[in-house]
Amino acid sequence: MTAVGLYTSLKSLYKNMMFPKNPYAPKWTLAEIDQLDVHFFNELMGFESEDQPQQEEVYLSDIW
Repeated sequence: MTAVGLYTSLKSLYKNMMFPKNPYAPKWTLAEIDQLDVHFFNELMGFESEDQPQQEEVYLSDIW
């Protein structure tokens, strides 16, 4: 199995753990979901799109 295939199956596994089909299965708490890496979570939920331009980073030292 390729790395892309493994990553896709990992995302599928995480989605099934977050939103199980069985109504009696234990679900993740918000605290557990909050501990996920924000970039992985956004990709998992489909929030990040490759066609969106990357925002420019702004540092506090540039503002003050």
